[in-house]
Amino acid sequence: MTHFILNGLSSLVLLQELGGGKATNMARLEQAQVAVPPWFCVSHHAFQLFLETHKINIHDSAFLTKSHADIEKIFSALSIPTTIEQAIKDSLQKLSLPQGTSFAVRSSGVGEDSAEHSFAGQFSSYLHQKTEDQIFSSLKLCWASAFTERSRHYRQERKISMGHFKMGVVIQKMILADVAGVAFSRDPIHPMNREQLMVSSVFGIGEGLVSGELDADHYYVDRLDHSKIESHIVEKDFYFAKNNEGGIQKLALAPEKKKTSSLSHSELKTIAQTCIKLESALGLPQDIEWAFENGQFYCVQTRPITTLPPDVFFNDKLKGNQYILWDNSNITESYSGVTSPLTFSYVSRSYRQVYVQFCLLLSVPPEVVKKHEPTFRNMLGHIRGRVYYNLGNWYQMLYLFPFAATSKGFMETMMGVKQGLKPEIAKLFEFNNPVKYSVPKIVVHLIRTFYRMFIIKKIVAEFQVDFYKIYNKAKKENFDQFSMGELIQYLDYLDGALLYKWKAPIISDTRCMIFFGVLKSLTTKWINQKEAGSIYNDLLSGQEDIPSTEPTKRLMKIGGIIVKGDPIIKAWFLSNTSQDIWEGMKKGKAPEAYQALMQYLDEYGFRCINELKFEERDLHDDPRFAIEAIISFVRMNNVDVEALEKKEKVARNRAEEQIKQHLSGFKLTFYRFMLHHSRLAVRDREILRFLRTNIFGIVRRIFRAMGNNLYQLQVIEDREDIFYLTIEEIVAYAEGRIPTVNIKQLIKVRKAEFDEYRNTPAPPDRFVSQGMASYTFNFNQVLADSDLLAKDIPVSDDPNVLLGTSCSPGVVEGTIRVVKNFEDAVGLNGEIMVCERTDPGWVPLFPSTSGLLIERGSLLSHSAVVARELGIPTIVGVHGGLMKKLKTGMKVRMDAAKGEIRILG
Repeated sequence: MTHFILNGLSSLVLLQELGGGKATNMARLEQAQVAVPPWFCVSHHAFQLFLETHKINIHDSAFLTKSHADIEKIFSALSIPTTIEQAIKDSLQKLSLPQGTSFAVRSSGVGEDSAEHSFAGQFSSYLHQKTEDQIFSSLKLCWASAFTERSRHYRQERKISMGHFKMGVVIQKMILADVAGVAFSRDPIHPMNREQLMVSSVFGIGEGLVSGELDADHYYVDRLDHSKIESHIVEKDFYFAKNNEGGIQKLALAPEKKKTSSLSHSELKTIAQTCIKLESALGLPQDIEWAFENGQFYCVQTRPITTLPPDVFFNDKLKGNQYILWDNSNITESYSGVTSPLTFSYVSRSYRQVYVQFCLLLSVPPEVVKKHEPTFRNMLGHIRGRVYYNLGNWYQMLYLFPFAATSKGFMETMMGVKQGLKPEIAKLFEFNNPVKYSVPKIVVHLIRTFYRMFIIKKIVAEFQVDFYKIYNKAKKENFDQFSMGELIQYLDYLDGALLYKWKAPIISDTRCMIFFGVLKSLTTKWINQKEAGSIYNDLLSGQEDIPSTEPTKRLMKIGGIIVKGDPIIKAWFLSNTSQDIWEGMKKGKAPEAYQALMQYLDEYGFRCINELKFEERDLHDDPRFAIEAIISFVRMNNVDVEALEKKEKVARNRAEEQIKQHLSGFKLTFYRFMLHHSRLAVRDREILRFLRTNIFGIVRRIFRAMGNNLYQLQVIEDREDIFYLTIEEIVAYAEGRIPTVNIKQLIKVRKAEFDEYRNTPAPPDRFVSQGMASYTFNFNQVLADSDLLAKDIPVSDDPNVLLGTSCSPGVVEGTIRVVKNFEDAVGLNGEIMVCERTDPGWVPLFPSTSGLLIERGSLLSHSAVVARELGIPTIVGVHGGLMKKLKTGMKVRMDAAKGEIRILG
């Protein structure tokens, strides 16, 4: 049977099948005995007849390539079949409404406003349609809205074919509201708020609220006791009303209404009762649109709130109630953005092994280490593809040592956390009770710790010798010739020879944490507070033997070869892309520079952007980044390494003179002692981090060889697919322990999941999860609501000022360049570089900038260390949305000593 018109008397099954989400919800509202404006629905059968009459094939590729605007023109020019026109006229008459009544014509897609598919805001609605001709015209435009670019993309993403897509259109009496708005039976912004529902309202009809053009009053009403109301009343200047000439108009609000509540308590009670009734009747939290007309309440439409977790999410008996504190701090410098399963699994395993050694090395009893195995197993978390510190476990580990409370601040400085451990958070955990040691054991612990720190030079030297014996041999291996079993054996060999003997880096990090923390504390305490940050940063600059700066200086020297050489070669260098230059150099152009570049790649080829992420290509695979840095040095004539080093020493010497002016006697002697060892600690830490970079480069080659093997064996569809497996899964597959052999399907699922992570907002920088962690990670809104930094981040009262942490002083005014990837940095020529975070691979870009603004990072992050060495004004850890507010081409003034950025225009 053909149904062209549906209404509240039609079956819900028929409405769902042919009327769409809005029509079905209208019927449900009536069944729940909620007042709705008179309505009926033009069903999908009518749409089908329209298409068949005019021989429109919506599955035809030629039709689907047309723009929405073109489809609107086509539909508008065509007539509605007489049968449909008459059915609509009859239905309008049956509503028995007064002459001159206006109607809303709303698209109602099948599946729209469902828990599975929202389609919210993707189809058209036309308001205040008075004549039949206007209604018919709007009907055709509603049908055309099924083909907006946005709705097509939405269907494509969710694999909804046009063959399964149906469109109804609701025609409904317009309510000429005195006050209107929306209400949510659950708070959609703060899903952890289980006690209140939320109401927003404006005077007049609700279009000003929906469009965002009008400020609205907001109310939070207790779900159980509707008399408990939290009101947020704004000053209102305008309202929207019907325009007698057609459409709506914006009018000035009467002065006496501007600061008054748009809703009375009794009206709020009516709305709250309706919300609770509908949530109960429909089985899900509801988002409703409502209006009051002449004192009569109407529910215009309702839809389920699809962003909230189900009620079972809050059942602690099922998911548990243990708390985990997550913080991405400076680990995002090493593992920025979405990080592959393979990288995370290897790094997580490495952290466990390293910090077990750390505790044993510093005399924590083996039985205590064994007892806390879950702590070491969970030093990191993988949250929607991003790497986080499981920070509670870091504090737990710290409390295994004597003097945990004293060293807690040092650890926070080294990790770059933006917020210390607040009492209200600390009470959620059990790590506040430190392991108790006898006095003799404490003495032994201190002696061993400081002894190792003061013989660290010998320990580091021995570690380097052993490291390079293994590394130099591994670098020559052709892993593509290894079998899968041989690759796994070689990886095990590297772990045994290096990872399980990672003592030197552990001691170095501990020494850096202690001396750096003490020096920072002394500088703040003993020196003028305003000058402390600038002096502190300058004192740590100018060390000639910091390996982090050496790659940059080597590239500057290569630039010097070009500048001082043949002018024709220099012109060629400046007029070609980095890819063309690389191809030309391989064919014999600029041979001296090419030889120097090849030597550079041999020594520093693993020092690349995202160098610790195995899925990224290093400079051996793609040297364009290094060549682009050389081009910038040549363009800016910035090739004088001696001048750069002199600049560093001048800043350092100036800071040392300032120290003499502030300190004398014992204080000066002690401060110099701590400064000397802080410099050594930072230097050794950077040396050992460079070794880590190199060994990760070897491991990257091993994993790529594994990917090549599995690809040739047709186990995976692409060599890069290896990165969607964990190290445990790869080994288990090779050894016959994996539960499934359908690796391709597993990778397909992972790829889809990680694509979602890349295309949805990142979790907060710091938050607490409760119960099963990964279950919580399904709900992005819950994570956002758990943000611990949202209220505490220092934000300037001036919207044109951003604040951060000074790490290399200087005042610069200039144009900014926002850099997110290699392509964004092409042609860098003295601008202020703005980026989310940097790792060591970014360093060659630094001398081509006049200043650095970095959203993430701390005083001990790599970018801070190198910026100090190169004397580049730098602010890290910038609050207030650096990457969102600043765009390439804008002008700013940065005062790096104050950590202040002022947007000029």
